[in-house]
Amino acid sequence: MDICRPLLTRRCFLVWTGAVAWAQFCPAFAAEPSGVAAQPYFAGVNRALEALAKLGAPVLAEDAQQLSILSRQNDSAAVDAAEKILDRYTLTRVAIEADGYARATAGGAQRTLIEQGWRVFLVRVSNPMGSTDRLSLLGMGDLYGQLMYTSTNASRTFVPDTVNVAPYIAHAWLTGQLYDNVPMAPALSGFAVEYRVIQLYSRNRGRHSTDFSFVTTNDPFALLEARWQYRRGVSLDFDCLPSRDVALRVRDLDGRGCVASLTIKDKFDRIYPLQAMRLAPDMHFQPQIYRADGETVRLPDGEYTVESKRGPEYLRDVQTVTIGKGRSQIEIQLKRWIDPSKWGWYSGDTHIHPAGCAHYDHPTEGVSPQTIIRHVRGEALSIGDILDWGPSWYYQKQFFTGHTESPAATLEHPELQLANNATWQPRATAEDAESLLRYDVEVSGFPSSHAGHLVLLRLKALEYPGTKAIEDWPSWNLPILQWAKVQGAVAGYAHCGEGLEVDSAELPNYDIPPFDCDGANEAIVDVTHGLVDFLSGCDGQPVFELNVWYHILNCGFRQPMVGETDWPCITGERPGVGRSYVRLDKRPVDDSGYDAWVRGLQQDRLYCGDGRSHFLDFQVNGRRSGEGDLALKAPGTLNVEALVAARLEPEPPAAIEMEAIRHKPLNGWHLENARIGTTREVAVELVVNGLAADKTTLVADGTPRSIKFKTAIARSSWVALRILPSAHTNPVFVELGNKPIRASKRSAQWCRDCVDKLWEVKSPFMRESEHPAAAEAFDHCRRRHAGTV
Repeated sequence: MDICRPLLTRRCFLVWTGAVAWAQFCPAFAAEPSGVAAQPYFAGVNRALEALAKLGAPVLAEDAQQLSILSRQNDSAAVDAAEKILDRYTLTRVAIEADGYARATAGGAQRTLIEQGWRVFLVRVSNPMGSTDRLSLLGMGDLYGQLMYTSTNASRTFVPDTVNVAPYIAHAWLTGQLYDNVPMAPALSGFAVEYRVIQLYSRNRGRHSTDFSFVTTNDPFALLEARWQYRRGVSLDFDCLPSRDVALRVRDLDGRGCVASLTIKDKFDRIYPLQAMRLAPDMHFQPQIYRADGETVRLPDGEYTVESKRGPEYLRDVQTVTIGKGRSQIEIQLKRWIDPSKWGWYSGDTHIHPAGCAHYDHPTEGVSPQTIIRHVRGEALSIGDILDWGPSWYYQKQFFTGHTESPAATLEHPELQLANNATWQPRATAEDAESLLRYDVEVSGFPSSHAGHLVLLRLKALEYPGTKAIEDWPSWNLPILQWAKVQGAVAGYAHCGEGLEVDSAELPNYDIPPFDCDGANEAIVDVTHGLVDFLSGCDGQPVFELNVWYHILNCGFRQPMVGETDWPCITGERPGVGRSYVRLDKRPVDDSGYDAWVRGLQQDRLYCGDGRSHFLDFQVNGRRSGEGDLALKAPGTLNVEALVAARLEPEPPAAIEMEAIRHKPLNGWHLENARIGTTREVAVELVVNGLAADKTTLVADGTPRSIKFKTAIARSSWVALRILPSAHTNPVFVELGNKPIRASKRSAQWCRDCVDKLWEVKSPFMRESEHPAAAEAFDHCRRRHAGTV
């Protein structure tokens, strides 16, 4: 035990699967209580046998037949005979003691596992205390969980914290879980003897040993503490049979190799590689992995379903493959339903994080460009804006260069991957150069974050002047925006709807929000100073995001709405859940291409959404958004024309899937929520000054279709199209008689009232020394809006 103590004090992330190597010296089990009741005993045995069969590990037919006969015999002699049969499938025998810990010894099962695959065994439970608590397997948690327990949050600038880590990863070769779904139950029955089912996943091949310990508790905190207590477990040896490296052939529509998203499941719906045992670039919080043409994945022989896709512009494909019997390759032929680049639209995600939230912060603080580029390519994004922020700021800022890059998707720490038994070799593809990364900043986790999270793109310098630490930055946003604009950056507000939630679901609505989170907030003030280039959405609830945008547009300000994901914070699903599509003359390449893309974003040459619907062309009297104002001399009729495409599956999803879509915790953008009844149609709405002026229906079968509207205009206005909650164009601005847009006095009053609420909520978080300048900036905003009320 002494040899383990120094490791425990360092909170090493080794998956301790027993910490009781001395268990061989434990005394033998006490004799079983006499008179085990046959009826409940066999009822429990039958449930365990049913679970084994459900998990693909039924007992031999002759054993099943004999157990069935003994079950009908239903007496003490039958119990004794059944015990001898079941012992051949029993990994370990445990006896619950008075304090809830279990004393364990080896069962009679042949201890054979499969590399990167699952094996199933029985656990015999002697329960003289009659416990009805949950039986838990101690210390055999997932690798990521151990990483979380041992994170230090220390700043390790330029130095990955991989010293002495690989041996611990190598030791963490096994994970296991007790099966407690139907027909089993989470809690023990309270009967004297029963059988539970345990599933074991071996990461490695060859001969290995580990310790097994058990405890009964319904208290998760007690269970956590029990991880480090004295255990009465047993050390077991295993032979782990090798799996095979399966080659992947991943081809795009034109035959070129590329990177794709793959979700691999066996017939029991178990995901491969096991998420709990992953290290970057495979993420523990995603079911999918990203692999390039020519790369491999290690799988046991068996039957699998492989789901392949590459972002929302591609069709989802599911195929069944059998590995083994001479087959060790999976063919992935991707198919697009639409390619917006044919119309000059190039997608990007302006909000991707390299660290924090779902990312681990140990052994490295987040992940590297070599990892993130694989995800960006696998989602077919042209641009990925990678934002350094508070968590791991001092480590991640080493990757900021002030330039774009398209790095090779190598393994960022090969020695850790090797220790984790990941030996696949990265491969370059013909499409790699079509995806770019640019490192910049989200001002989140900084003193001004209460006023809204700023996204600063195209920075030349990363550090605010005169600061040495995050804590030195300003405590409100306007000075940061001024500094960013001086160096030519493009700046806006992230997840703009957060903290702007109100009871009304109308668009627009005039309820004053609480401003109690980190959305647009101070944007309402900063737009009047000409410092806000955009608002970001498509990662929250559309009503709250669009409401603030509509009011700002109605007051004459020209901030576009851009799509973002905030991966893996608001969602760990994948980058590109929220997207910006910018119109360019050619595909963005290098710094010049990125600059053109960001300028297009800044100048309204974009639409945003979830990528399931697209406004491939949108014109008002022949004028496109971003081409300057449409000038009219007198009131008249506007001719609105658009080429629109959207794609829904022919039939609505199953009820469970639809429920998940409709009740996403934060992000409400999804075309499925726009489906009209059970049809394949969605509504396309004409929006004038924030109000729906007209609408038509579109068949969402992926075919681009022309739509037309006519609408009267009597004053300077903005005009846009939307498919809610899936996509939104940016406006065409119409000036009538050279008068500026002042579309709504109610919007101006809303903004004016919001300024007072903002000051009430946010000023207490500002430094006293910064109050005078902030107060003047807020007063400037009040005066600006008061002139239009």
